[in-house]
Amino acid sequence: MKQIARRDRLKIYGDLLSILSEEAYREKIVLTSVQMRLNVPFDRLKNYISELSNLDLIDDETSLKITDKGKKYILEYE
Repeated sequence: MKQIARRDRLKIYGDLLSILSEEAYREKIVLTSVQMRLNVPFDRLKNYISELSNLDLIDDETSLKITDKGKKYILEYE
């Protein structure tokens, strides 16, 4: 079986914010599709979303809109 390299928390945050910015055109973001693209378990995804909300990188846990601070993080991440 192919070994997948481990990602640190900052890389996961960057990947998650990038996915959310790509999905921003949608009226409603489906967490299952985000989970599959990010390749993390659903409970861990919910924790990451909660942490991003606490860090003010997304507006709230229900709308998943990226803040200006989150957009700056994506630019630095890329």
